[in-house]
Amino acid sequence: MKKRKCGKHSREMEMWARGNAKGGTPKAGRKRVERAVGLAAILLVTGILGCGKAAVPRLSASTENLTKEYQKKVTDYSKIPVTDVFRQSYADFSFQLLKEGRSQSRQENIMISPLSVMTALEMTRRGAGGETESEMNQALYGDALPDTVRQELLAYLNTLPDGKAAQFHFGNSIWFHGDDGAFTPNENYLETIAREYTAEIYSAPFDTSTLKDINGWVEQETDGIIRDILKEIPEDAVMYLINAMAFDAEWETPYTTDQIYDREFFPEEGDAQTVEMMYSREGLYLSDDTATGFLKPYKEGYAFAALLPVEGTAIEDYISEMTGEDFLKLLNNASQEPVDTGLPKFTGETKLSLKEILKALGMELAFDLERADFADMGTYAGGNIYIGNVLHNTYIEVDEVGTRAGAATVVEMEAGGAMETVPSVILNRPFLYAIVDTEANLPIFLGIMENNDGR
Repeated sequence: MKKRKCGKHSREMEMWARGNAKGGTPKAGRKRVERAVGLAAILLVTGILGCGKAAVPRLSASTENLTKEYQKKVTDYSKIPVTDVFRQSYADFSFQLLKEGRSQSRQENIMISPLSVMTALEMTRRGAGGETESEMNQALYGDALPDTVRQELLAYLNTLPDGKAAQFHFGNSIWFHGDDGAFTPNENYLETIAREYTAEIYSAPFDTSTLKDINGWVEQETDGIIRDILKEIPEDAVMYLINAMAFDAEWETPYTTDQIYDREFFPEEGDAQTVEMMYSREGLYLSDDTATGFLKPYKEGYAFAALLPVEGTAIEDYISEMTGEDFLKLLNNASQEPVDTGLPKFTGETKLSLKEILKALGMELAFDLERADFADMGTYAGGNIYIGNVLHNTYIEVDEVGTRAGAATVVEMEAGGAMETVPSVILNRPFLYAIVDTEANLPIFLGIMENNDGR
């Protein structure tokens, strides 16, 4: 597991964490079929976040850390190559998730972490069987072989750059109801997740002390940014699967004050907004018949990718036609030529329940109280185990220093000659953006900036 090296997180993030990051798991349906029990929630806590290392929380006396018992060894996937099959299935899932998330949430500004969602759902898929597993296979990987893609996912996750100026950290954990005599977790399942995903394993009574412990674990893994992610633990909960990510980076060359000007940003609806536009000249130009854009590298192993639809094309229309294949093609064919760019400072947060979104992608049985098959995860004497909800939280901040997220590089704008013709991409209207690794060009974070009024 990658352990985070920390800097100082911003005041805006602190305020967000304290005031707005208090999500909760809706109570599982009280309707009972032989007292069917819910796998209450898979928490996906991700973000482009500044650091601020939280103290390691002290577990309640009633919570037992069983990680050493189940994680006696860790499987090394680092030497497994990441193939085009994985890249394609990952990119396809990324854009399907973004499209459906935007469609159902109706949020103008939205950001997701496909990597976090896929990781948490893959941990869950390992406990699924029958048609439930088949639906999850199709939703996550399309026609690719699930076990092959699973290994490449783990290889990709564990080999992403993590350096001083571009810090990437993730943590996985499973919490199960240890005091419920009716629920028995599958020992082989716990061992597999602990070994392959370096997941921490906890047995807890699922009372107020467990609520405190889970919130403390999430706060630690997000370096103190996200606090009190859960407001309560539903009565029917028997297990939580949690993935948390934090990502913090500096631009290689920070913007200087003479590169930042107040300019107008034009949303598709409403009045123009005054933003702080950061100007520079970059060296990787993106272009096809539908959009122009650029890649702005971070210091170590990552880049900020921005795509601006051609004039007259609404962002919704552009996103609806975009596929994972289109995205990869654009980035893989980036032209090494100068491009004058304008990037607005912006911050954003997204809170999503992915339940209906994942069902729309074909994962229906996993949420079905009666028909879900998670027998390989454990057994419940009083009924069935199913997914009650999937929560996903992200946060991003882009400014002149970098992106509170990952390895960053900003190239200072040069003074061009009067006769030099250089393409220009000024992000003064709705655009698509991503934080990608520069090796595979896959989006770790993927979002839409449609309205820059602080929402």
